[in-house]
Amino acid sequence: MESFLLYLDKGGVIFTSLFALSIITIAIVTLKITEIYFLRKLDFSKFYSLLIADKNNNINDVREGFIDTLPKSKQRIILSIVDIISSNNSKIDIEKEIDSLKNKEFKQIYSFLPSLEVISQVSPLVGLLGTVIGMIDSFNELELGGSLVDPAILAGGIWTALLTTAMGLIVAIPALVSHYFLEKKINDLIDDFETLISKLSTLK
Repeated sequence: MESFLLYLDKGGVIFTSLFALSIITIAIVTLKITEIYFLRKLDFSKFYSLLIADKNNNINDVREGFIDTLPKSKQRIILSIVDIISSNNSKIDIEKEIDSLKNKEFKQIYSFLPSLEVISQVSPLVGLLGTVIGMIDSFNELELGGSLVDPAILAGGIWTALLTTAMGLIVAIPALVSHYFLEKKINDLIDDFETLISKLSTLK
């Protein structure tokens, strides 16, 4: 704890800003993982397997048995899919409604992902800014002190400068990795969703 307070004191505003960005990154990643886990639990493949097992491929019959086994918070999306597929609308209208449903359901889960990307790009630059400011202060002390300048003062300034660079990288690297990881998981969910729609359409 004392070491962290020392870092805050030495790093100043730059270090504090980067620490705040790290907290935001952790919050976003936690939120996105929770949302992805929620959608994974919908288990679209199970619904399709039950439908295939039904001799008549009757969507509505299977829906009644399957939906009842789901928590109410997860029933809405399956009900919406089945209602659209089993409607008497034209194929074009059904595709439009499906696209609208997909955009609505996955729009929220994509939120904040751009923020992770921005944090991963900005953090190293903020850290570099702190380094430059620290080096300027060190050379300013060197100019003012001339040959009598205390080496410890220069070392302290350089230490502070490098501290902000390290903090910038510590924030940026996890943010960048998390962004690509979460984006891949979300794209996989969308692929599963589209696969289910395609299969249901062939059984209609």
